[in-house]
Amino acid sequence: MMEIIEELDIGMQRRLLRQWARSKSKEASYIQVAGGFIFTTVASCLQWPSTQEGHWSAAASFYVCMLLALVAIVTGSQQMLVLPQERLPDSDEDPDKGSESSAASKSKDRYNKGLKEEDEQHLQAVLKRLRDTSRNHRPNAVLVFALQTPMMLLAGSVVTFLAGICSVVFAPLAIQPVWSDKAKIAVGFSAAGGFCIIVFATASFLIHSLFSSQPGHESKMRWLVADL
Repeated sequence: MMEIIEELDIGMQRRLLRQWARSKSKEASYIQVAGGFIFTTVASCLQWPSTQEGHWSAAASFYVCMLLALVAIVTGSQQMLVLPQERLPDSDEDPDKGSESSAASKSKDRYNKGLKEEDEQHLQAVLKRLRDTSRNHRPNAVLVFALQTPMMLLAGSVVTFLAGICSVVFAPLAIQPVWSDKAKIAVGFSAAGGFCIIVFATASFLIHSLFSSQPGHESKMRWLVADL
């Protein structure tokens, strides 16, 4: 978002903003799919005997998880409706006028000219809202929070789902700390959880190292955007 705000060329700003809107739309679609999957999965977890007969924190975590996933889906859908994709068309593209009559061509030219002017006005309005003059024209923190709300809610639903699973696994062991089948389940779950954490941390480090900012990276990204 900083690159969009700091860009001085209007045409490049339009393309960057359009690319950002497409990316946010794909993110919202992902949130809808992932949130729906989490919602249905947790709904089945509530039917487990270990959830119904176990500690209250398991059921509470699952209910909170379902609520967060549902709100994430709703807010993601809302963002898909208001993102400025349709208001920011490829106005610099030249349509094929070979098969059109002269009158229809002039009419379309006038329409495209008016659409371009409206596009530029809308662009400036969006950029004005994104800037925060009190923070040296950095992105508005409140709007950034609002735009990231669906993803944060989805992340919260995943965390509360894991909390519910941990409650189901470890609560019986905390109530009756004896070596039994439930204790063996807890040990196996802990070992698998530790392995997953190590794999996740390693993969995240490698991925961020691969795609981290490097000299010339910004200019390469600008060329990629210009080819869209």
